[in-house]
Amino acid sequence: MKRLLVAVSASCAISSWAVPAVRLEVPVTYHPNAGVVESVRSECQIESMLANRVGGALQKLNRRGGSTVEAGADPSGDNVLRVQITHVLGVGGGAWSGPKAITLTAELLENGKVVRQTKISRWNIGGAFGAFRGTCSILDRAAETISRDLSRWVSDPFYKIAEQPVPKETMANNAAQSAEAVESPVEPKPESN
Repeated sequence: MKRLLVAVSASCAISSWAVPAVRLEVPVTYHPNAGVVESVRSECQIESMLANRVGGALQKLNRRGGSTVEAGADPSGDNVLRVQITHVLGVGGGAWSGPKAITLTAELLENGKVVRQTKISRWNIGGAFGAFRGTCSILDRAAETISRDLSRWVSDPFYKIAEQPVPKETMANNAAQSAEAVESPVEPKPESN
């Protein structure tokens, strides 16, 4: 019985060791048509934020070697995760200006070929002390959630990243703005002669 247990343990250890590591391709880039407010893009450095968060999650997953690889460099037999930002919802003003979100596409490459791809969008309103957080801090919380999701996605081929519902606060703000527009329509100004 002990021999069987040792054999199974050794087999599991060898098979997990033989699985190629997954490294994040850096720099994380924006899609050419990405929607993002320029001031948020330059101030928050979302591409660096994602590189740090996702790279850190992959480092824990890999347990060996580096967690990133430069675009175009040889990944030395490791798989590569390519992330591209497609949309950032957020303006200055922290939680006072509404929820923040990051949307991106991710591709898993094996030997330079895309084997899986997904789209992920994560919202955040800042948590319990959201009113005291800035826009970049709230977006960083969304990046942290994305890193956990992508870490699981690259390690489990059957894992599907679930669509995250739009926060109630966003729906309430949109409904209030729509109701306000209906209640107070803009009257055309009389023409002056």
